[in-house]
Amino acid sequence: MTAVFRYPPMSLFGSYARAVFGILLTAVPLLLLNPISVILYLLVFLLILFIGYGIRTVIRQFTRFNVTDDGIYMVGPINRHIKWEELDGYSLKYFSTRRDREAGWMQLKLKGGDVRLSIDSTIHEFHRLLRLTYGMAERNGVSIDPTTHANLLTLRILPLSADAATPGKGSGP
Repeated sequence: MTAVFRYPPMSLFGSYARAVFGILLTAVPLLLLNPISVILYLLVFLLILFIGYGIRTVIRQFTRFNVTDDGIYMVGPINRHIKWEELDGYSLKYFSTRRDREAGWMQLKLKGGDVRLSIDSTIHEFHRLLRLTYGMAERNGVSIDPTTHANLLTLRILPLSADAATPGKGSGP
C-alpha cells in the first residue's frame, strides 16, 4: 500500500494572499515613511512574521505525505518519517474560526520517537489519511485523549458505538 497526500494549490491560495497582503501592509510604510523607532520595530517584527508565514506556505505547497506499509513519510523541502512500530502519539484537534464552531480546521499530530508530524485538514483526502493513521495507532495500542476521541467520532472515523468507550467517561447514564 502506498497513498500520497498533498495540499491542493487552491487550499493554499488564501495563505498566499494573507502573506502577500501582510508583507505589503508592513513593507510599504517602512519604505515610504520615516516611522518613529517604536513603530519601526513593530513594522519590522510584523514583516518578519508575514515573510515566515509565506515561507511556511511555500513549504506546504511542495510537501507531500506518503503513507506506506512501514510508515508515514513527509517528503519535500523538509523530510521526516515515522515508522509505524515507533508511532507512540496521536492527537486530533479542532480549531474554530467562529463562535458557533461551524467553521474551522483540524490538525492531526503524529509522534514517533523524537519525530513529530503535523498535518492539517486542508490536505487532500484528510479523512482517508485519518483512517490510515488511526488504524496504525490503534494497532500499536496508542492511547488517545478525550478530545481526539470525540473528534474521531464526529468525523465517523470511529463507529458511534465507540462513544460508550470514550476515555474519561464513566458507564453511567
